[in-house]
Amino acid sequence: MPFLDQLDPQSLVLVAVIAYGTAVFHSVGGFAGGLLLTIGLAPILGVKETIPIAAVALVVSNITRVGVFRRAIPWRETIAIFTAALPGIILGAILYVKMPVHNVALVLSLFLIITVPLRRYVTKHDFKVDLNGLRLVAVPFGLISGTVMGAGMMLGPFLLGAGIVGEHLVALIATLGLGLNITKTAVFGISPLLDVAMVSKGLLIGLCTMPGAFTGRWIVTNTSIRIHTLFMEGLILCGAMYFLWKAGQGLF
Repeated sequence: MPFLDQLDPQSLVLVAVIAYGTAVFHSVGGFAGGLLLTIGLAPILGVKETIPIAAVALVVSNITRVGVFRRAIPWRETIAIFTAALPGIILGAILYVKMPVHNVALVLSLFLIITVPLRRYVTKHDFKVDLNGLRLVAVPFGLISGTVMGAGMMLGPFLLGAGIVGEHLVALIATLGLGLNITKTAVFGISPLLDVAMVSKGLLIGLCTMPGAFTGRWIVTNTSIRIHTLFMEGLILCGAMYFLWKAGQGLF
């Protein structure tokens, strides 16, 4: 497999640990697994290549999570969000393909920087959201999620406002993420950005995420996720600094 030829044993172990660990976080909190996967893989695989590879990996990861949480999927809300988001997902993925690498890094860094304070701000407000409200927020979500990983976090407060919590929330995000990443993989696949070697990387990484879904299910039913959330925010801000540094390298 070309991927195996390009990485030393230490890097292979690191990729496997990153894939497993981010899948655990993804299954515990529902959000940011793809974002953390991107942050972890970008220094190893390259900024521009990471999003397409991660999209393939997340197809495998989300298939596992959908299977694990299948009984908790709120189908009505999931279908409403995905159908409203689909045009934006396609447009965002097309824009990503055409962006220079330093612009990709800049977009990722700015998105990550605003993610933490935005999440904290909106979770302090008591939103009440109906199905039409979910469809409305799904439109910008689709465009952003087509370009970056982790846009699912912007849905969090609105899903809570719609009464979707716990395993139902994790199940919705897993199902939505499956459709989202299948769409992105299809768009990347018809571009020069995603070739057979990169698909093989994504599939291998995806296989490493599978045990994480089961570990995450055990954690979400037995422990609090407050520490996980704080740790995740720290990683997100570190990732923002990395991508900002990469963007600066391309601009200056």
